[in-house]
Amino acid sequence: MKKTVGLAAAVLLGAMSTAAHADPTTGPYATVSAGASFVQDVTPTIERGGDGNIATTTSFKTGYRATAAAGWGWGNGFRTEAEIGYSASDVSGGDLSDNGRFSQKTLMANFLYDFDTGTPWTPHLGVGAGVGFDRVGGVVVPAGIQTINTSSTSFSYQGIAGLEYALSPQLRLGLDYRYIGSSAIDVASGIYVNPHAASYDVNSHNVLLTLRVDFGVPPPAPTPIPAPPPQVLPPPPPVHVEAQRSFQVFFDFNKSEITAAAAKVIKAASDNVRAGHVTQIVVTGHTDTVGSAQYNQGLSDRRAAAVQHQLVADGVAANGITTRGVGKTGLLVPTADGVREAQNRRAEIVLQ
Repeated sequence: MKKTVGLAAAVLLGAMSTAAHADPTTGPYATVSAGASFVQDVTPTIERGGDGNIATTTSFKTGYRATAAAGWGWGNGFRTEAEIGYSASDVSGGDLSDNGRFSQKTLMANFLYDFDTGTPWTPHLGVGAGVGFDRVGGVVVPAGIQTINTSSTSFSYQGIAGLEYALSPQLRLGLDYRYIGSSAIDVASGIYVNPHAASYDVNSHNVLLTLRVDFGVPPPAPTPIPAPPPQVLPPPPPVHVEAQRSFQVFFDFNKSEITAAAAKVIKAASDNVRAGHVTQIVVTGHTDTVGSAQYNQGLSDRRAAAVQHQLVADGVAANGITTRGVGKTGLLVPTADGVREAQNRRAEIVLQ
């Protein structure tokens, strides 16, 4: 027995540890319940043949009630169900009797609403109405009157307030309070020496432990909305940089040899030629104004040729290069004749 109780407790604790938000019931479900029933004292008017009417009060011991229901959850908190129930309470004493039992079978239609709390706990309220099949049995009235064993049919109704805990998405354990009323219960003793009859209402307070199983499929978890993909911006249009089209190469006085500085300039020009669409290269040699025109013409020719030779060495095709010398004409810095001006001792590379 101890092992069975321990196993049941472990299963219950395991279910409670996995409980989550109780979603509204959707679809069919079934509920069973059982607990204590407390019937209020009743005071019927006993009609005794020939002796007049007698008012009497009857009390009841704590009894029990059990129910079973099948219902449908509408997915919005509302539930409707059909319920059958049975309760019984022994008579504990009264003016005319101190034994016997009152029992009742009920068939009711219930309407309930579950309050969503966003937690495993779900309170609910409801009402129900239907028919009660009532029986008074084994009641012995003193003073020699026969034992009462009789049945009756009555209108029954109930108010419901309860709280459930979601052990799992489809299993809920709860506790209900139910006020049950049954009106116009008729009791007749039958035919005997002192015939009598009674009519009265029975009201009871009931505390029930409930267990509900939802057979409907729990609503699917909301699909997370995926984050939009990062916006891929098109690459910026290439910035067109106009290639350098003109280069100046400078020489020492009365020299046509390529200096280290001049070689760097020629290399930059050759790089531009290979990188760009160049159809023609014109190299023009210049001199300053020192010396005769004939001498300076030859010097300018040699300077242009030196630049051409270096361009070819740097990978430029020779057939794309045109050279010319202009002597001491076309000065970069105008001077008088016979003036040494370093900026006039040059060769100009033009890419076309």
